[in-house]
Amino acid sequence: MKHFVFLLGRPGCGKSVVYKIIKEILEKKEIYSPRVDDFLTLKEILARDKEFKRHILKDGGFAVTDWTVVDEALSDLCKLVKKEKADKKIIFIEFARDNYRHAFENFTKDVLDDSLILYLYSTFEECYKRNVARFQKAKKDGHDDHIVPLDLMKTYYKTDDYEQVYLKSEKELMEIVPAKTVVLDSTVSGETGMENLRKQIEKEVINELF
Repeated sequence: MKHFVFLLGRPGCGKSVVYKIIKEILEKKEIYSPRVDDFLTLKEILARDKEFKRHILKDGGFAVTDWTVVDEALSDLCKLVKKEKADKKIIFIEFARDNYRHAFENFTKDVLDDSLILYLYSTFEECYKRNVARFQKAKKDGHDDHIVPLDLMKTYYKTDDYEQVYLKSEKELMEIVPAKTVVLDSTVSGETGMENLRKQIEKEVINELF
């Protein structure tokens, strides 16, 4: 059994939906499946940045100004999940980057060898639309501390190295990833999109976990 699952893809691609679907399946198998993301470790690091040398507050959230901090956050996340590894437990690790090959350099070989990577593909336009809706709802509800600034969506999250390779050839993508990888198509929204993801997960993901 794999003990770690990476959930990758730009904000708005559907990582939370995929996690919810898999979590329900694993619960029936009596497997505990907590989720962690780099927001947790990043927030802890930036909380120590009292003089705002590494970040600024923006759009109800924050924007990183010293980008070495994002590697530090993943390195801390790697240490965290290694400590939390246990039998009958699969830890979901969620993050988004513009360069995943570089990002995975922050994870040790023992973690990667025990991992399944799920890369969620959706168009930038669809993800941006979802994130705008999420941002507007969060502002209305007063819970906007985990929202990606919209200008960052148009720059840092506009594309990524995995997407660029995948759009040319899925086979080529499989040659550069550091662990077994499944690409999930999350371009469709709503109930239809959720059902599409459920079918993909049941067909392509669950067997790879065991």
